[in-house]
Amino acid sequence: MKKHLAATLCLLLLAATASFAGNLRFSSFIGDNMVLQQSTQVRIWGFADPGSSVSVSASWLSSSVSGKAGADGRWEVMLRTPSATFTPQTVRARSGGQTVTANNVLIGEVWLCSGQSNMEMRLSGGNGTPVEGSLQEIAQSGKYKGVRLFEVRKKQALVPETDAEGEWKECNPNNSPAFTAVGYFFATRLSDILGVPVGIINASWGGSVIEAWMSEGLLKDYPDVNLANASDSKVNAMYKPMIMYNAMFRPASQYSTAGIIWFQGESNISISYLEYADRLTAMAELWRKDIGRGDIPFFIVELTPYDYYDGPYGFQDEHGPIVREQQFIASQRIPNAAIIGTNDLAYPYEQKQVHASQKRQIGERLCYMAMRTTYGFEQLPALNPSFRSAEVRDGRVLIRFNNANLGFMGTDEIKGFEVAGGGGTFHAAKAEVMPGGVVAVWCDLVPNPVEVRYCFKDFEVGTLISGNGLPVIPFRAKVEPAPQDK
Repeated sequence: MKKHLAATLCLLLLAATASFAGNLRFSSFIGDNMVLQQSTQVRIWGFADPGSSVSVSASWLSSSVSGKAGADGRWEVMLRTPSATFTPQTVRARSGGQTVTANNVLIGEVWLCSGQSNMEMRLSGGNGTPVEGSLQEIAQSGKYKGVRLFEVRKKQALVPETDAEGEWKECNPNNSPAFTAVGYFFATRLSDILGVPVGIINASWGGSVIEAWMSEGLLKDYPDVNLANASDSKVNAMYKPMIMYNAMFRPASQYSTAGIIWFQGESNISISYLEYADRLTAMAELWRKDIGRGDIPFFIVELTPYDYYDGPYGFQDEHGPIVREQQFIASQRIPNAAIIGTNDLAYPYEQKQVHASQKRQIGERLCYMAMRTTYGFEQLPALNPSFRSAEVRDGRVLIRFNNANLGFMGTDEIKGFEVAGGGGTFHAAKAEVMPGGVVAVWCDLVPNPVEVRYCFKDFEVGTLISGNGLPVIPFRAKVEPAPQDK
């Protein structure tokens, strides 16, 4: 009897000790295989008994930093990181007799990726949605020793949360199939070029509207947003306001990042599409404020060509170019922002495929943009040509572009231009490249054009490519008479 009682007491003591030992923990974002942003102050946070002191040390620091758990058990400290290194480091937290350790930590560059399914889409692709060249990339992914991914698991919340589920994964053939394809191509190319580790945090949800990634404070003044939908089980999660901001972005925003990549907009084709630029601008400002590192780069991936249809959420035909236009407007409004043109990255047979397969080119263009705007390669011609001005001379529209000093690549036929006269009806137009990067556009049916547009359709694959290999951003514009004609 005494032996049985002693054994029972021993088991109870072990259980109590195990429970106590589990009170100290890191946030899910802080753990084995993580990449920390180099040469800055990074937040290390976690949870412990309320009121308890926590000491955090790192293998590259000579002394520890202390913090204290609040009433909710959350604690945080700030650590100064060194310059990038592939040498594995450790971060350790202690509280009382408890210790937790993050091993195999690298120091480098960290970027946040977010959006809907085209960002969420895995390197391995999906049923009927392949990623071009994925097999070779997956097979060779182990050579990118410094690339790591943290995938924020999908969750809904009505109020901002302090942590999310997920774990850091190393890049290798076993893990890379589940990496975001766009994020993978961006991170591996950037790591290869800069020679530093690169970590990516992916917080994406297929089909999500932009309102799902915005706060209640921003949304409460929008008359078309019903905040009650956030808690309505009958509403599809993709269309619920603020829930992804609260459950996925807010926890991720506590992690120190170098920049943000945003690939979203398909689900706003029929929902607040005319207000998209305003909302994206407001969201970018909010996100940067939450991250707390100033105007870090904000890259917007242009929606690839796709033939939208009249869906269950309203009229959608020909709204695609309007959202792309809104994306471009936002890229001009948001400080330190840029747009990544993609209107050449669809095959004719992908007209009904919203997930175009050419994700490598998108990731690489993001990498080139980061090199130019973030990492000091200011002469790298990574900017897409965009509309500057248009004037009429002898019935021909002469169009000039920004970022077109390298001219345009030759092509047998430039498609996608249209002109309209006073009646407002657009007609397909012919085009040719003139000296100085000017493009002349004309149509015999429109002798006096007053409007011009390029690739302003749901599905129109761009053929006007700059000498740097990047496509012209789709546009529409009024035409001015030539100076001598005024």
